[in-house]
Amino acid sequence: MTQLQDRSLRRARTRARLARLGNPNRVFWESSWNSLVLQLAVLSLLILAVLPAPPGLGQAGFRTLGIFVVCFSLWISAALPFAITGLLALSLLSLYRVLPSSEVFSLFGNSAVFFILGAFILAAAIMKSGLSKRVALWILSRFGRSPGLLLFGVITISWFFSLLMSEHAVAAALLPVILELVAAAERTEHPEAHRYSQGLLLAMTYGTVIGGTGTLLGGARAPLAIAILQGSTGETLGFFEWSRAVFPVTLGLLPIGFLLLYFKYGRGHLPVSALHDTLSEQTREQGAMSSTEWGTAGVFLATVAAWVLLGHQVDLATVAILSAVSLFVFRLVSWRDTEEYVNWGILLMYGGAIAVGQAMSATGAAPWLAHHLLSWTAGTPFLLLALLALIAGLLTEGMSSAAVVALLLPLGIGLAGESALAGTPIALAIALAAGLVFIFPTGAPAVALVLTSGRLTIRDMATTGLVMFGVSWALIVLTIRFWWPYLGVLSQ
Repeated sequence: MTQLQDRSLRRARTRARLARLGNPNRVFWESSWNSLVLQLAVLSLLILAVLPAPPGLGQAGFRTLGIFVVCFSLWISAALPFAITGLLALSLLSLYRVLPSSEVFSLFGNSAVFFILGAFILAAAIMKSGLSKRVALWILSRFGRSPGLLLFGVITISWFFSLLMSEHAVAAALLPVILELVAAAERTEHPEAHRYSQGLLLAMTYGTVIGGTGTLLGGARAPLAIAILQGSTGETLGFFEWSRAVFPVTLGLLPIGFLLLYFKYGRGHLPVSALHDTLSEQTREQGAMSSTEWGTAGVFLATVAAWVLLGHQVDLATVAILSAVSLFVFRLVSWRDTEEYVNWGILLMYGGAIAVGQAMSATGAAPWLAHHLLSWTAGTPFLLLALLALIAGLLTEGMSSAAVVALLLPLGIGLAGESALAGTPIALAIALAAGLVFIFPTGAPAVALVLTSGRLTIRDMATTGLVMFGVSWALIVLTIRFWWPYLGVLSQ
């Protein structure tokens, strides 16, 4: 009797484990949205293996385009974890012989991946040392009189610093501070704490993204666009000319972003004073700044200074990795401390996205697609610029902004002659739109860093991100139509 009971108990435990794991057959037979996406993805990949390429596009380019659509769909739907889709992208590019396997997997070593890795380690040191709590308390003391004012402080500070240095660096520097504010909010156990925490994270994201478009210091896409422009047409843009041309978009999006977040996240009754009291108590317990905090602050300030002063001579990733190494050299952080902060899944996802973007360029898939979408706009400069901005914005949600500039700008300049356009407005439209990423982590490390907190999903990002995307495109179109003719950038 006892043996029968033991066997029954073992069977029950086995069934429970299988239930937790799920039935593999359900992937293809259940009617959920994610299962439908997976079914379509598998079917698309099977068809892609036998379908001939359309005229004007080689087989490698056609397959790259198919892989891009499949992976983009999986990232949008989250039918698979981001990291798994990133690995799938690398494998598919090799399996379908789009590029040699050695070249495909070497693309994972892109500098953006190592920039994020260095940023994670730097953030771990800032948080572990307690330095982020002190900075969070300072922000609360200046802007912490109400939930709405704190949101305003976060988005404005993020915006301002992104005008002066790489938005990626600003996001990496501010993320530990915002996470301290988030943790303090959640410790209040207020019903609206989680929702407000999402608003704080989005405020930092929107501030860095919007500010990063305002000057040539915000990211690599603007200097890259100017370099391509000068090499192709001989035209160029100075620091002041760039900022003046994009001024209405950069300045206009800031209050719009704040109001959107305020009405969705900041109108609650979260006791901000409780955040202040919680952080103040913890800071008092910490006492005076320790040598670890002083050392971490010194490395952080040196990193920021290098990003600002040497950003055009030394790659940002190189600075980030050297900063991470210095933290270990000076015994300011241990590897065990960093393990819980380094989100390897985001790194894998980003590596896959970069590989797909490079393959789109190398095989001619992106220029072929853009040419078929844009050739009918010849002779209508305003329409061409508006569509280039829209396509750049859409593509940047699925690949890096620098890759979008490298892909679209040569094509846009090629179409300029048909529309009696100079190269400068085309470079401005593409580079400006490519910098405004609000939804998907594949487009901007700032978004990727925020998603590592685990408090936001793609659906959360899309809720307000779709509105920001539409508003940003509308502002770009209005700027093209009214501001650029006034400046003489675009003829009437």
